[in-house]
Amino acid sequence: MKKIIGFFQEPLFLKILLFLIVGLRLFLFTFPSFKIDMGDWQAWASRINQTGPLDFYLPGMLADYLPFFYLLLFIFTKIFVFIFNSQAIFSQAFDLYIRLISNSFDFLTAYLIYKILKNHNSKWGFLAGLLYLVNPAVIFNSSVWGQTDSIPTFFFISAIYFLNERKKAAAWSIGSALSLLVKPLNVAAMPVTGVRLLKNFSLREIILAAIFAVLIFFLVTVPFFIKDPLFGIFGHLLNSLSVYPYTSLNAYNFWSLAVGWWKPDSGLFWGISYHFLGYIIFFLILGITLIPYVKIKGRFELDYFAAAVSTFAFFLFLTRIHERHLFPLFSLLIISAFLFRSKFLLFSYVAVSVINFFDLFYSYYYYNFVYQNPLSANNFLFLISLNFANLFALVLLFLFAFIFILYMRTAFLKPEK
Repeated sequence: MKKIIGFFQEPLFLKILLFLIVGLRLFLFTFPSFKIDMGDWQAWASRINQTGPLDFYLPGMLADYLPFFYLLLFIFTKIFVFIFNSQAIFSQAFDLYIRLISNSFDFLTAYLIYKILKNHNSKWGFLAGLLYLVNPAVIFNSSVWGQTDSIPTFFFISAIYFLNERKKAAAWSIGSALSLLVKPLNVAAMPVTGVRLLKNFSLREIILAAIFAVLIFFLVTVPFFIKDPLFGIFGHLLNSLSVYPYTSLNAYNFWSLAVGWWKPDSGLFWGISYHFLGYIIFFLILGITLIPYVKIKGRFELDYFAAAVSTFAFFLFLTRIHERHLFPLFSLLIISAFLFRSKFLLFSYVAVSVINFFDLFYSYYYYNFVYQNPLSANNFLFLISLNFANLFALVLLFLFAFIFILYMRTAFLKPEK
């Protein structure tokens, strides 16, 4: 209770800023959401409200998200229908409802950022949480676009919080499984936390964590794949990963710069497909990132930095990446910036946030407006997002290189406490 009260015992101007951020996010609800995605949410909500989880997935139906997303959607939709009615699912009220849920998870993540930094005796936890909430890419994703990336990110950061700050391996496994079963955005950082689990926890704790992970995995997935409870989810996952077999799906990354957007990732470089080459680059970076963990046993704070590096590499070097897949990086980067008191990481957080905002805006504005009316392309923000795409991708690659070097220096040169 004291910790909750302490959250509100911060300087007045920071509390005023918090209320202004809430007001800004609510004001942005007046802008249209991303029509394609919101149409999917409404169609899926209507179907799962009628069928429940058992008969939700149909052959040939485009429902490429994982089961825990749809289970949450089922719960949220039932609450909405109870307050309104099933016909209201296709109304503006449901649109606003989804955005309100996404924003709520952003605030929960910001509170976790605050708690993590407070646990490391940082006086800047509240400010870090506010900087996360005022992040233009995070705001645009949740308040304008109406996406739900805030949900798996919350479970993802919760999992690291329980592993590192509370030393509860079972809670980490539950949070990781739930995050993975919404969207596999945390998969890039799983090796980091997995190595931490193996090095710092007892065999009993590791086995218990594995049992909880498997239990949660099947409790969530079996109701959706009752006819094939063991392998149904894996078939669905493989189908989901093959929906967009392209280099970069509007993401400013290595592939957009080297090859271009929406090019088949079956293309070859020295006889190796772009898709496979992306995995080679990513796993090479991940392997180097994990080298310091061979030596160290403590220094749990390094996990946030390592997870940030692996998440950033995942976005930059794998193919089939959407512009929104950078979302988990922001929480990890702001935590790392304050934990290591790094001005460069703070600068990188701001720079990457602004660049990703333009990346998001491009897709949002193109599909909402330009696709139907090419004359609407004469929009200042849209023209920046389009004309500077290669420059933005190049800047992100340079920032990653410097962040990676800083991580390795921090991991090897900073003495263990």
